[in-house]
Amino acid sequence: MKAKDPLSFLSSLSLINKYIIILFLILLNTSFAQKKLPYSPIINSTQVDSFTNLGEYVSDLFIDPEIDGRLVASKWDSDYGIKISTDNGENWTHAVINVSPHSSQYLNCNALSFNTSNFDVGYIAAGIDLYKTIDRGESWDSTGFSDFFPEYELRNYHDIYFVKLHPTRQKIIFVSNFQIVTHEPNLFQSKDDGESWIISDSSTKYEELVFDNSNPNVIYGIEQHSFIKKTIDEGDTWKSINNNLVFSFYNISSLEISKSNPNVLYCGQLFDTDHETWRLSMTTNGGENWVRIDSTLLDIDPEGSVYAILLDNNVEGRFYISYTGGLYLTEDNGEHFQKIYSGNTGSIWADNKNPATIYFNSDQGLLRFGDTVTVDVEEDINELPNNFRLEQNYPNPFNPSTTIKYSIPRNTEYYSVQHVTLRVFDILGGEITTLVNKEQKPGSYEVKFDASDLGSGIFFYQLRAGGYTQSRKMILLK
Repeated sequence: MKAKDPLSFLSSLSLINKYIIILFLILLNTSFAQKKLPYSPIINSTQVDSFTNLGEYVSDLFIDPEIDGRLVASKWDSDYGIKISTDNGENWTHAVINVSPHSSQYLNCNALSFNTSNFDVGYIAAGIDLYKTIDRGESWDSTGFSDFFPEYELRNYHDIYFVKLHPTRQKIIFVSNFQIVTHEPNLFQSKDDGESWIISDSSTKYEELVFDNSNPNVIYGIEQHSFIKKTIDEGDTWKSINNNLVFSFYNISSLEISKSNPNVLYCGQLFDTDHETWRLSMTTNGGENWVRIDSTLLDIDPEGSVYAILLDNNVEGRFYISYTGGLYLTEDNGEHFQKIYSGNTGSIWADNKNPATIYFNSDQGLLRFGDTVTVDVEEDINELPNNFRLEQNYPNPFNPSTTIKYSIPRNTEYYSVQHVTLRVFDILGGEITTLVNKEQKPGSYEVKFDASDLGSGIFFYQLRAGGYTQSRKMILLK
């Protein structure tokens, strides 16, 4: 049953009477501005858009950094294949796959990897073969990978699991496949853009590789969900670096490396009913030892699992995490988490052209999370604001949306990145939503507040930055 709006009687009054009543309520509550407002993490669902027409599972996603709105998605469910969108995921079309003679017509399409110096070129692990595109994913042809190493009968194995191009030496390609026979090789490497292949590691299946961008010889990988491995010779030899990491077999789910400091890596793990394991840990020395940083996650759900991690490479200590029950964001290296989405989540992808936007798998399909803040920062320091300022929203009263502007100053005490929060509260001090919760440089900003789902009434918005706090009233009049 829907609760009755306590201000619903306003709809029957004339406009003048509405203003009189609202003015009376403002005068009645003038002391509220001095009240300390509460804080609690919230789900800001207005920042999440659903692309339900793509289906429930996306294996991998390429967000084109040169063409706005263009996405390439690989699918592994009842809707097999590779799909392309040119409008940020609103509509999708099938790419053309020229299936190899050894493959089924319906391919389980897994990992995508594009050449970062020429985005026309990319590879996909699909079925039992490796496919290549030279037209940005519009069409794909078999590379004949499954015909290599005839003594191992690769075409009789399960699907190829992933393909990864080396980010700086892009003639180097790594491929791993689902392995049936444990004594056969699993990680393969080409150093000549797929013309020939060698065995990189004869161990069991690799699920992930991450690369040290400062040293092309250093690569890390997850083997069989059980071991973190490292190579310092471009994949010729590998060693385990689990060291003091508390884990169990088949429970390591994710591995991420910091681009600003490649000695920093984060490891995510699944909950194990039979063994005590860490859920989230990090290393600051390239895997020599690991530190547990999952206490807050265990407070959220002691039996939760980490399914994916995505680092914000522009802000140290800020990352997204797919954890049991939702998608979470931390801006202080895991000490606190804000829930972005409630529901089952999986892989997360970054839009490198628009770093405030991410995409992630969910129980509703592929979703996009976008920052609602519109930033307008002056480059000239002399034109930056001299003082903190929270302006009156405009229009006010409003229906159903309004704009809030604020400024972060350039003066010496505060001329640095500030952690800024902008929150909206109801007349009783209950938090309605968080509009901003991030690090911001000195400059002028604006954000829209959409109150379509709220009833008429008085609301307060509060800016916090550094040691500065200011609140203002606004009126929603429907």
